[in-house]
Amino acid sequence: MHLKYFGTDGIRGVVGDVLTTKLAFRIGRYLGYDSGGRRRRILIGRDTRASGDLLMTALANGMILSGADVFDAGVTSTPSISYLVVEKVFDFGIMISASHNPFYDNGIKIFNHEGEKISDAIEKDIELYIDAEEDYLPKATYEDIGRLIYAPHLVDSYVDFLYKKGKGIKSNFRIAVDCANGSASSIAPKIFNQLDVRASFIHNVPNGININDNCGSTHPECLIEKIKTKKYDVGFAFDGDSDRVLLVSPEGELIDGDAIIYLNALNMARRGKLKNNAVALTVMSNLGVKQALKKQGISVVETAVGDKYVQQTLKEKNLSLGGEQSGHIIFADDLLTGDGILTAIKVLKTMHFENKSLAELLKDFQKYPQVLINVPVTDKKQVMEDEALAKLIKEVDDALGEEGRLLVRASGTENLIRVMAEAIDKGKCEAAVNKVVTFIKNTFE
Repeated sequence: MHLKYFGTDGIRGVVGDVLTTKLAFRIGRYLGYDSGGRRRRILIGRDTRASGDLLMTALANGMILSGADVFDAGVTSTPSISYLVVEKVFDFGIMISASHNPFYDNGIKIFNHEGEKISDAIEKDIELYIDAEEDYLPKATYEDIGRLIYAPHLVDSYVDFLYKKGKGIKSNFRIAVDCANGSASSIAPKIFNQLDVRASFIHNVPNGININDNCGSTHPECLIEKIKTKKYDVGFAFDGDSDRVLLVSPEGELIDGDAIIYLNALNMARRGKLKNNAVALTVMSNLGVKQALKKQGISVVETAVGDKYVQQTLKEKNLSLGGEQSGHIIFADDLLTGDGILTAIKVLKTMHFENKSLAELLKDFQKYPQVLINVPVTDKKQVMEDEALAKLIKEVDDALGEEGRLLVRASGTENLIRVMAEAIDKGKCEAAVNKVVTFIKNTFE
């Protein structure tokens, strides 16, 4: 289904350009209206971007005019909204965040009453209303107008939830944590300082514009240097809204979501906690993790890119673990969306229960060489529907054989075509990617 505003993770773009207060107001109007006359309860949270208050106000005004009560959770994380929607019984949960993007971008992520990202069909209905010439939904009047309720205290129950998940850790680990000057800045210290770990934090002083600025999961260089200079057991690099995490080993090696899933899958399987002895991975996951899991007798179910699609697969196939290479990891028996802090806790628990270092846990895991180039384009749809490109992709993929693969896909959040190849030989990867990238640049520039 082709959508105009929604990508793989909600709506995202430059504030005032793609993402306007008018658009946010219309989304609020749609979500706040109940055709049966029931007063909806909607929770809104945001990350540390300066534009968060602006968008929250526009969303809330639309919801209130539709007759909904709006609960403002303040600065919090995306997974906290997913958790609180269920725990505190809301009709919808909204997170205002552009995840790992720069501060001038922002976004709107929407969760249903079960704490799941809303479906493509609902996103389509919202888009039709956004673009409607007339604001045709009835407006609440007099006593039916909704209220705005300041409720940052609600996040305390999410913090307590995470603390209980980490209570079994007794190894006094030394950890370094990069909060990306984002949502984790206020939550991660509350969790790790209560647990039996010795935690050191960096990039945890947000000012509205320094979110993801040379820090966090997209820029882990500072964390890597910190890990190298002192003796730490593991480092955790969160993104702006704390729904994903990457690890740094004591040797300064960056460890992605594929490896995180691998080490947790093995631990869960040994303890009988891995449902159907399978995990859900996206098409972008490395061939190496699939081979390594296969050797351990663990099956892989492949999904489209986006943690929403991972979650849907986990639910449909009755699986307990899945995620993305980017570090979105879902432990479905605990929470229905990716949670960086919960993932960090699970990694520490695995290290504790297995009594092994990261290197020992990953000794049988070997990634295939992977080459990825992002090609800026004007019209993603036109590129992906080009027959000559499709023919070239098949030829290049066939040439890589069973020990490699080529994947070409449009980004769900940016005007990019992602060209990725994997093979045992890195030279073959580079040649395959360059062939396709050259074709795209020559044909569509």
